[in-house]
Amino acid sequence: MIKIPFDKQEIEINIDQKNLIGILEPKIKEAIPNPHDKIRQMLKHPINRKPLSEDVRGKTKVCIVVTDITRPCPDDMLLPLIVQELEDSGIKKENIIILVGTGLHRPNTDEELMTKLGKDIFSKIKVVNHTASDMSNLLYLGNTSLGCPIWVNRLVVEADFVISTGIIEPHFFAGFSGGRKGLAIGAAGEETIKFQHSPRVFDHPKTLIGNLEGNIFHQNAMEIAKTAGLDFIVNVVLNHNGEICGVVAGDIVSAFLQGVEIAREIYQVEIEEQADIAIAGVGYPKSTNLYQGTRGASCIAFSQYPVVKKGGIVITPIPAEEGPGKGLGEQRFYEIMKKAESLDSLINNIRVEGYPAGGQRAYLLALTLKHAELVITNTKAPDAVENMFMKYMASLEEALKYGLERFGNDAKVVVLPHSVQVMTVKSEDNQQNKTL
Repeated sequence: MIKIPFDKQEIEINIDQKNLIGILEPKIKEAIPNPHDKIRQMLKHPINRKPLSEDVRGKTKVCIVVTDITRPCPDDMLLPLIVQELEDSGIKKENIIILVGTGLHRPNTDEELMTKLGKDIFSKIKVVNHTASDMSNLLYLGNTSLGCPIWVNRLVVEADFVISTGIIEPHFFAGFSGGRKGLAIGAAGEETIKFQHSPRVFDHPKTLIGNLEGNIFHQNAMEIAKTAGLDFIVNVVLNHNGEICGVVAGDIVSAFLQGVEIAREIYQVEIEEQADIAIAGVGYPKSTNLYQGTRGASCIAFSQYPVVKKGGIVITPIPAEEGPGKGLGEQRFYEIMKKAESLDSLINNIRVEGYPAGGQRAYLLALTLKHAELVITNTKAPDAVENMFMKYMASLEEALKYGLERFGNDAKVVVLPHSVQVMTVKSEDNQQNKTL
């Protein structure tokens, strides 16, 4: 039996060995034995920056941008150590603010934030959910060299020192998440997010999962972060068990790129052939809604050499208790998908007319579905699934049977238990993409 992540648990499926051509996992990398010590060490000996406690000396206001609950960043471990360094340098806790980089996702509840940030941090440090559509809380900082308007939360701009936490993992248009992205998207205004997620950016040939070189999304995000005053990052890389196996801190360029190399070593997987069917696991927190939960299929479709052939099937179990998602961006995503007459009309309309921020996920999902059919199983939102050009089936077994009937009893099946953490390349073409 093969175990597939499902919410915070797992479900199992049996696949005949004659069909199974592989189980693709991130490469095994042992967890850091004492991550607290490693984090503390990186804060005291960061990459191309002074120790954090020295770096903030003489500053008054500090803003820490963190990811929201859709990202499994262990902020409950990072923040106490960061705040301790700040307080040791003379920063008063009332002058520290934590900004939750929601982008266009829904605000996080107090209960969610207590779990993510830790009760002690939540109780003693002011925490604010970013709202991308609230112009009163945004400041305009000009345009990037690509013409992107830079609207950023005023708490970031008005701070004397800005820190961002996050995780570095494959991202199907940023190349890799983490670093600059937590601020450039998470704490940005709606117009900034809209530009970054436009067809112009997505359709660029260098906008690929795992690629930074020539990637205009990455370049634009880095420019936004620098313009907004991001000073210091603290990022982690997680292994196949969700444990911390890498920590980087310091300069927003060099520390990020060092983290990317750790992540690439883990997440890039070579394959020799493409399958007819892929079973793609997407665990918590991305399994909370369809907006996030369908990312596994997109990671497959946008890999440099997709593990599923064009016209194949991706099967993903997603509980999606929030349906398409409750945030503004998630609701826009759903409305665009639901109202479209066909995938082709959706894609063509978007390329001509554009879309509101948040609608980019509809565009990407449509492109994903042009590559492979997506079957969602074990979900609480079957109607929403069917409304978005995907197929609903009750169980993994039913979906696999459907795939075998379509492609024949000799169909090739591959399993990606952690599909958002794997990017595939063809084995003989594997040339590591060293980035600038």
